[in-house]
Amino acid sequence: MVNLTMPVNLPLGQLKRMPLGLRLAVLFALLIVLGMGAMSLVILIKQSELRHQQIEDFGTALAMQLAASAVEPLFTDDRVALQLLASNFAKLPSIAGAEIVGRGGDVVARFGLRVAASTATVDAGGRWLDRLQAPAETLSFTSPITFKGRRAGDARLSVDTRQHSRVYRRTLRTLLISCALVTLIALVAAWYISRCVSRPIRRLLEATARIGSGELPALVAERRTDELGQLMAAINEMGHGLLQKKQVEALLGRFLAKDVAEEVLAQLDTVSIGGERVEATVLFADIVGFTGMSERLSPEEVGEFLNEYYEYFANCSRYYSGTVDKFIGDCAMVVFGAPKPDPEHRVHAVCCAMLMQKLVARLNERRCAMGRPSVLVRIGLNSGEMLAGVMGGRDRMEYTVVGDSVNMASRLCGEAAGGQIIIEQALYQVLARANAIQAVPSRTICLRGKTLPSTIYAVEDVALEYRLAIDGLVEEMIGHRSAA
Repeated sequence: MVNLTMPVNLPLGQLKRMPLGLRLAVLFALLIVLGMGAMSLVILIKQSELRHQQIEDFGTALAMQLAASAVEPLFTDDRVALQLLASNFAKLPSIAGAEIVGRGGDVVARFGLRVAASTATVDAGGRWLDRLQAPAETLSFTSPITFKGRRAGDARLSVDTRQHSRVYRRTLRTLLISCALVTLIALVAAWYISRCVSRPIRRLLEATARIGSGELPALVAERRTDELGQLMAAINEMGHGLLQKKQVEALLGRFLAKDVAEEVLAQLDTVSIGGERVEATVLFADIVGFTGMSERLSPEEVGEFLNEYYEYFANCSRYYSGTVDKFIGDCAMVVFGAPKPDPEHRVHAVCCAMLMQKLVARLNERRCAMGRPSVLVRIGLNSGEMLAGVMGGRDRMEYTVVGDSVNMASRLCGEAAGGQIIIEQALYQVLARANAIQAVPSRTICLRGKTLPSTIYAVEDVALEYRLAIDGLVEEMIGHRSAA
């Protein structure tokens, strides 16, 4: 007997690791095979029951017909007629033998195989697997010969079931071929459907991967009206949104320092006017004599000159973790320690100021070689507590720092001469204890708003380790500008 069950050894974890399209194809295939197998089994059982019932009906009907035909010859003891009758029935298709038995049990007429005395019955019940068993090659059927209530004997027939089995086998073969074809077609359809389902999902995955790698916008070109189409539209919209956000970030980074731009974008939905107290250092760098210089230049030349030095100042501040707060005319305001905290903001501010002065000195060498006047920059530094945050009105805001320490740095810049870096005594004491600078007392001054005079110091140099780094940065920036 053919075993219709097929074990499937496919671990659940392995199925989960399959690609979605292959997983759908496997699941569809399993459902189709199981469905077709169950349907085929039901049809086979029904066909087997029908075969048994047809054999039983066929044998019973012929046995009854033989008994009815043998009534008169048997009661008149016409053995020739009975033998002829038996031979005629035995020649019928699927009949292996025919017998007529008298009242005493002796055989009156026989033709063909000897027929067993027991009456055959076909059991159509039992377990479903037993229903598929083929019947015996020959089955015996008996019908009593009676007349007016009197029994004169029995009519027996031996039925050959092989002809019915051949018909059954042909039907079974046709059924199996049809099921195999339907299963094959269904598997191909399952594979095609899984491909149709997985193809847009793969495109969505490719689009999200491109978005993750920064390739914006990652559009999904396929147009659909189902749920996947809605998801594709959402992915496309997200790609456009991320592209716009990236463009806004890039544009904002050109108007604001990178750290300030990141701070503003991080609080995009909750940005409000106000700030927090921070310990930071402020640097003001001012070009000496810019007003007289600009009178001799055209507006385009003034703009080109300022842009060049603004770029240098911005690069210097970036090297030392500073943030360009704003450019005010010919003056640059740089903050160290805000918006990102910097424990070394004092040292970084002084090193940035020294880098600016050395860079300007090197640029002056080039300007003198070209017959242009030298440029002098004065720098004022101050450190202390200040308020850092978004300032302004609701319709116009900017990130900046305010406080007395900021005002002090601006006043110190005004007290500096061209090429000088001026700091206040408190900042000098901190840096001197760290052996970070070399400075000399410049003078004692009285600043507006201050009741006591303040001693200011002129920074002449920084520690050797900082000086070597600054010299390397100057050469790098000059070389990069020349190559550009």
